[in-house]
Amino acid sequence: MTETTEASIETIHDNFVGVLSGLSLGNSIDHQTKSVLIQAHQDFPVLVIRDQSLDPESFMAFGSVFGSFEIDHHVPQYQDKDRQEVVYLTNRDKDGNPDPGSAERGAAWHADSTFKANPCAHTVMYAMKMPSRGAGTIFADMHRAYETLPEDLKAAIEGREAKHKFGAGPADGGIIPMTDEQEEMHPPVIHPMTRTHPATGRKMLNINPLHVYGVVDMPQAEAELLLHKLFAHALNPAFQYCHDYQAGDLVIWDQRCTWHKAEANYPMDEYRLLMRAKISAA
Repeated sequence: MTETTEASIETIHDNFVGVLSGLSLGNSIDHQTKSVLIQAHQDFPVLVIRDQSLDPESFMAFGSVFGSFEIDHHVPQYQDKDRQEVVYLTNRDKDGNPDPGSAERGAAWHADSTFKANPCAHTVMYAMKMPSRGAGTIFADMHRAYETLPEDLKAAIEGREAKHKFGAGPADGGIIPMTDEQEEMHPPVIHPMTRTHPATGRKMLNINPLHVYGVVDMPQAEAELLLHKLFAHALNPAFQYCHDYQAGDLVIWDQRCTWHKAEANYPMDEYRLLMRAKISAA
């Protein structure tokens, strides 16, 4: 068990990405360590903790610090056989052969689970085996996206709600298609186009290009034009950070105020394996 006095944090991208050092999370997590983790993640929507050695049990112990787990029912083939909460992201098929299509999964800009009535609040990923290059995750800061919006666009979305459905937005690719049964489990939902973070009080843009396809009570052509402007603004490179994983990296990001996508540019003959879990707010 690591003493929290050893913990330190380094800012690597404005107040958006931080690297937390001095903690070993492979054993039980005490109350002080929980407090350090929660505060660090409130300060940094994308939090990186390097040099960890985790199994599914300790991975879930870390995730439980931030809330309860969400189960993705549309990817049963990638779930841990004993823990449905844990999903393995890999570039190998069930027979261990390279799976070229895997590189494109998650390669469209999105926030996880906004097609659900109660989207997850966090996603956590643990890198087990990583290619030498091109297998990172790119993040975009939706606090800065909202805060830098022109006033006319802020006014246009104030009090508005957007329509969300799995894969129905204009972003191309990056998804595993749902079966008809899975589609029935996830009918269209609506969410506010802006929201205020419950812990920090900062306002954020609450849409994303993969799952948002319209605006409530707005003609579709007008809604598509508005969404195009918002998406283009939110993807300013100045708001982005690409995390290049090393084996042992543990990364948690706040889905409420970030978008992300897979870098998807790695050699397929090199093995890629990560554990992933989605977490609802505590």
